[in-house]
Amino acid sequence: MFYIIAGDDNFSCYKALQDIKKGLGDGDMLAVNTTVLDGRKLALKDLTEVCDAVPFMLPNRLVIVEGLLKRFQSGDKQNRAGEDTANDNNNPHKDWQDLASYIKRMTPTTVLVLFDPDLDSKGHNAFFKNLTPLADKVFQLNELKGKELQAWVRGYATERGGKMANSAIALLIEYMGGDLWALSGEIDKLATFCGDREITENDVREISIVSREENIFALVDSVLEGKVKDAQLMLHRMLKYGAAPQQILAMIERQLAVILRVKDMSHNTPLPQIKEKLGLHPRYPIEKTLRQAKSYSISRIRKAFHYLLEIDIAIKTGKYEDELALNLLVTELCRS
Repeated sequence: MFYIIAGDDNFSCYKALQDIKKGLGDGDMLAVNTTVLDGRKLALKDLTEVCDAVPFMLPNRLVIVEGLLKRFQSGDKQNRAGEDTANDNNNPHKDWQDLASYIKRMTPTTVLVLFDPDLDSKGHNAFFKNLTPLADKVFQLNELKGKELQAWVRGYATERGGKMANSAIALLIEYMGGDLWALSGEIDKLATFCGDREITENDVREISIVSREENIFALVDSVLEGKVKDAQLMLHRMLKYGAAPQQILAMIERQLAVILRVKDMSHNTPLPQIKEKLGLHPRYPIEKTLRQAKSYSISRIRKAFHYLLEIDIAIKTGKYEDELALNLLVTELCRS
């Protein structure tokens, strides 16, 4: 058996691989009969040696080759293959053109999977194209958009025993984009929190990780303005909806670090480039951070980091309970 799993939808690619594994029998025995190879450095002779091996106490041996197709994607001059190179003796991947003929005679006990969960679907790949007709099944899984993405969210919520209002689906997608890993994590939390009742737009605003980032902005805003009561109210709200104290500390520290870096770059770097250089989420409100950066002096940021370190040590050593330590932190940051 020969399968190809490729595309830029990383989540669906891994799910397809898991489905193949489930169809091959006992998980423990399959693990013994599974070999994962790095296709970026692999030679054909090494692949065929593994594929020719006899399975142990199972009908099949599973061989997974990761990254081989991407190795031949157009755009990488050194790794071009499958196109008019049959007579090029200097082509380092010339031997891979024999893979097609090997697959045709491959032992029937071997299940070979070419696995490329980050393959650009828009790139030209003659190697991929030549192998496609030989595959028992090709999973070409690209990022979902529009109605397909909405249907996926609705279906995944149903699988987890939940039901989402259309407005909740739209807002969650607006927050998270098409990242199915992130969406699945948020839906799991929402389904657990809401139980049997319908997941609403307000639930998404209260529970989602993006809403927590928005709460961090509100918390930092309150701290900057010295509004102790507002900052404590926002802190208690985050704790109420499941944010762990160490997570809140980490988010405050991260926001202060972003403020510091934005402050350093804001004089001569356009906002889109700042966001790209920092690796921020597409919906990250960089304008708010720029405003916060203007409000924070370097000395104030250093003092804030000092307070964070003290509170982190106090929590880990048991000097203060979590909530008390966080309240003390917020109070000190507001007064600094």
